[in-house]
Amino acid sequence: MRLDKFLKISLIFKTRNSAEKLINNNKILVNDKTIKPAVKIRVGDIITVETLFKKTKYLVISISEKNVSKKEAKELTKVISEEKLEF
Repeated sequence: MRLDKFLKISLIFKTRNSAEKLINNNKILVNDKTIKPAVKIRVGDIITVETLFKKTKYLVISISEKNVSKKEAKELTKVISEEKLEF
């Protein structure tokens, strides 16, 4: 599954477009590597998301090809670390 689609289905982002913007600005990494929105995500990958105020690492637990409920979406990933960013 494409990274941008996975980020939307797992409810890490509300839209694919918002995820793509951060991916293109190198604020989202997969396994600590810069990537493109179309990169394929696999179970076991670690997705790092850096927003304005925090940096969060997610472990991909499972992948769903279709939209799922909020409860099921939260079960697609597990937060493995979260740190607040200081300015």
